[in-house]
Amino acid sequence: MKNQIRTYLYHTIGCLAFVLLPLMISPRPPEETGAFFNRPTVRDLIANVLMLLFFYVNYYLIIPRIYFRKKYLNYFIVVTISFVLIIVLPSLLTGEDFTANTRGPSPASQMMQGGMPRKPQSPFIMEVRHHIYLFCVVILFSILLQVNRRFHQSERDKTEAELANLKAQIHPHFLFNTLNSIYALSVTGSEKAPDSIVKLSEFMRYLLKDAKENQVLLSKELDYISNYLDLQSSRLRDSVRINYELSGSPGQSKVAPLLLFAFIENAFKHGVNPEEDSQIDIRISMSESAVELLVRNNKVVINNMENSLGIGVSNSQDRLTRLYPEKHKLAIESMPDYFLVSLSLELT
Repeated sequence: MKNQIRTYLYHTIGCLAFVLLPLMISPRPPEETGAFFNRPTVRDLIANVLMLLFFYVNYYLIIPRIYFRKKYLNYFIVVTISFVLIIVLPSLLTGEDFTANTRGPSPASQMMQGGMPRKPQSPFIMEVRHHIYLFCVVILFSILLQVNRRFHQSERDKTEAELANLKAQIHPHFLFNTLNSIYALSVTGSEKAPDSIVKLSEFMRYLLKDAKENQVLLSKELDYISNYLDLQSSRLRDSVRINYELSGSPGQSKVAPLLLFAFIENAFKHGVNPEEDSQIDIRISMSESAVELLVRNNKVVINNMENSLGIGVSNSQDRLTRLYPEKHKLAIESMPDYFLVSLSLELT
């Protein structure tokens, strides 16, 4: 809500500056002097309002529906018609005498410095030429803004697609195994069964609801990781040793959802084999404006497949590059016996 109000405020200030500032700095022929709201001033005011209206129509309608669909001839025709209206209509509304404008300039004004003659210019063109410059600026500025907007929208869409892909990876290979583990606990009458059901419920709520946001509280991400580790401990039991260390306080810091989790989830996905020595070490330390993550897992053979970091980590690397440019340090080491991931992240 605050961002929306701030956007409206910026638009209002920008519109007022565009409409009023050119009236103060636009050139005037020597004969157009007098009261502030004389004919040239009113003409310029109308022209600037029309250009402002054209900017928003061009930005929200004409560019997306014509220019981006590569209908360049149609776009040129629309822009040309708009240009003629913006240049001519204000003069018509303010009673421009086009007959008077056909007269040439005075003989004295036809002489340049040094007594050399110069080509006469139409007084009407001299009066509105600053409108021509402003119109060109409006065209270029609206196109650049729309291109920039489409670029950022494509980046957001890509991030959302990668997040959905990451969530889809978590569902199949973890959810059903966890449900089977909870079923086994229930059959044996274990006291851990009810607690596991609650943790799985919280896990799924975060995954399906909170993870849709652009950022979540770091404390929620840590609760999500904690639930995941507890569920993995219940599922895997003695087949893997999990060492989890947490230091510092998350406070009100926020982080992109599933960003830390992806590296932890990958350690379980590629570092657990009941027939081998499996150990996963996780350490998360926090300060007021940063968080550090260290994940270490043994290299094990899984279904005779070669170990890899997985697409989840690859997606997370891309997300870090886009969401935290120059605000993160990521190091991934592949040693003979283990993988080591080290991440340092500046938070908001």
